[in-house]
Amino acid sequence: MQLLSLVQHLQYERESLSRYPRDSDGGIEWGAVADDLVLCSMESDSIELSAVIQQFAPKADSLIFFWESLAVPSVEMGLESSISHLPEITESVPELWIYSPGDRIVVEVSFSGVVTAARVPVDADDRSSERRA
Repeated sequence: MQLLSLVQHLQYERESLSRYPRDSDGGIEWGAVADDLVLCSMESDSIELSAVIQQFAPKADSLIFFWESLAVPSVEMGLESSISHLPEITESVPELWIYSPGDRIVVEVSFSGVVTAARVPVDADDRSSERRA
């Protein structure tokens, strides 16, 4: 596990969470996200979070964890460590976001108990750089 510096946190946040519309509580406003980006959305008691991550983030070798407050530093954890610690993490933190940079996937565990996984929206600059690559 590695604590992210503020610069690293802001970089990962720009790549992921900042691309979604946010509600007044800071969560992602899923009603304003294009349906084709949302991969799944279910009550947390009816879904295994580790299965969601393994299904939708197959390229992940590490994951970025964002917490509901900047007072708690964001962390990067290897996939295996992340999976094994998910039960303790979700038990102690009521709301969090998990970002897989390799897959460009965000998973939100909301305070209301809903787990939503979605592809990160791509803007026009990203699409033109992807075509050049």
